[in-house]
Amino acid sequence: MLSLEETIEQILKHLPQYDREAILVMIREKREELGADVINEESAAMIVARELGVDLSQESSGARFRIDDITEGTRSVTLTAKVVEVGTVRTFTRKDGTEGKVASVIIADDTGRIRVALWDDMTQAISDGHVTLGSFVQVRGAYVKKGFRDALELNLGRMGGIRVLEDYEADDVDFDVTEADIAGVGGLQDGMFDVTVLVKVVRAFRLSTFTRKKDGNEGKVLSIIGADESGSIRVVFWDNLAEEMDGVQPGEVIRVTQAYTRTSQSGLEVHSSRSSAIERDIKGKLKDVEGTEVTSSFAETLGRKTIAELTPDMKDVDVEGKVTRLFPANEWEKEDRKGRVQNIFIHDESGGELRITFWNDDVDKIADLQVGDVIRIKHGYVREREGRIEYQVGRRSEIEINPENTELADLEITDAGQQTLIAAERMIIRNIDESSEGRSVEISGLIVGVSNVSPIYPACPECGKKLTEKGSDYFCQKCDSEMKPEHRVAFKITLDDGTGSPDDDSTGSIKVMLFGRVGEKILGVTAQEAHELIEKSGVETEPIDVSKDMIIGKHVTVQGRVSKYREEIEITASRLVETDLKQAAKLTREDLDKH
Repeated sequence: MLSLEETIEQILKHLPQYDREAILVMIREKREELGADVINEESAAMIVARELGVDLSQESSGARFRIDDITEGTRSVTLTAKVVEVGTVRTFTRKDGTEGKVASVIIADDTGRIRVALWDDMTQAISDGHVTLGSFVQVRGAYVKKGFRDALELNLGRMGGIRVLEDYEADDVDFDVTEADIAGVGGLQDGMFDVTVLVKVVRAFRLSTFTRKKDGNEGKVLSIIGADESGSIRVVFWDNLAEEMDGVQPGEVIRVTQAYTRTSQSGLEVHSSRSSAIERDIKGKLKDVEGTEVTSSFAETLGRKTIAELTPDMKDVDVEGKVTRLFPANEWEKEDRKGRVQNIFIHDESGGELRITFWNDDVDKIADLQVGDVIRIKHGYVREREGRIEYQVGRRSEIEINPENTELADLEITDAGQQTLIAAERMIIRNIDESSEGRSVEISGLIVGVSNVSPIYPACPECGKKLTEKGSDYFCQKCDSEMKPEHRVAFKITLDDGTGSPDDDSTGSIKVMLFGRVGEKILGVTAQEAHELIEKSGVETEPIDVSKDMIIGKHVTVQGRVSKYREEIEITASRLVETDLKQAAKLTREDLDKH
């Protein structure tokens, strides 16, 4: 049996002299004539068609609208399909302050699959349980637009509708739903969407919570390392799906649909989307993935390394050592977000000393830590700071204090500390000159200028060096190969502490180069977000332009190394924090008194 909209389409196809409204009037009049409680709209439409001389029995199933017929220019889509995924109803606030609702379903027929977004009152079909997984539905009056990563999707507004077919109507459906193609891990590339993967869990990380920069709301994230016969990769789940994956165990086989791929600083990853669905504990598949070649650097487990073996940009690496120094925890605050950070130093059998940084909840886990304790940390990462390496404890890290099977309990630490970081020397800006080159200094002042250039650059993901453009590709001179760029932050601010004097032509300002997280912190966005702003606006300075008013006038304290660039003395920052003006003024007076 044809749906109401399909019947109307066939009438208009054969009798173009009529318009849709005229056909609807005829259908309403036919129901009133025969009794609205006796005949439904679909049957009344078929009678009207027959009376107008349109033979619906001659219409083949192939004449009906299919998903692969949909293009960006398609108008008022009406089709019949099966619901293969159902999302949750979300509320949001519009620009005018009113509340809206949105939900989505994935529908499929024998030609493909497509996302259908339901807005406002239309979401009632999901929240009331009318539209469920496996339902055959008629979507009518939908409009086409580009959604995530420019994929076509259908949207249902006030003029559209979705109706679950009656059993007798569903029996007449003459197509088999296509199954989503499962992508092999080894064939995944950056920028793919509508991805379905079937993987065995090799490792599961704990569920973590965080505060979103955009709205201050709490978010949740959980990741696994999953593998199939072609490779292994990190799969990241967000919010409700992270909760759904909580408790997942190695060896479990899962299927994730409607996911997408992206490249982070640590390699290619699969991420769940709002439309994603998860099937857990699938039996009888992927029983043997041992020996799988690792296809993502994020999936590679380096295991335990000694301090002497650590190199910058190592990911997912374990360390173990005896605590040589403990620093008190500090609180940080930025706009409506706040947190804590604490540093310690450890010493191991290789003779080196390593700085380790803990953040937020992990600070509580080392509250009782003492000098001389042995600490073992798994799944952290290494970065370079002021020419020396340091170890970061991330959300996925595991911490163990005085493990029973440690071999470092008897390690002597009396000679530890020979490789500690040089303390930054407090200075006023007017005293920084060529003789200060190479020194680690600390200065405070107002930000009075920001460089008017692009704040990001394409970096090699292997060595971190800036890539050169080679046509439409990027080339790394150091690695001597083409590379997919990893965007990183680098820009300059001008700092002034008010110590300049016209009497001796001294200046109280200096340029400060900000790299990486230090730059992201003052810019207010990540390197990737800055790149997306530039791509969207077409303006290379867009991230600076939108943030400049918030940056200029901030009073900050900077620690870094003095260097010379094109005959001009500047500072390359390793640390930057916003400072209290009263305290800063006091420190500046003390600095002036000393000099």
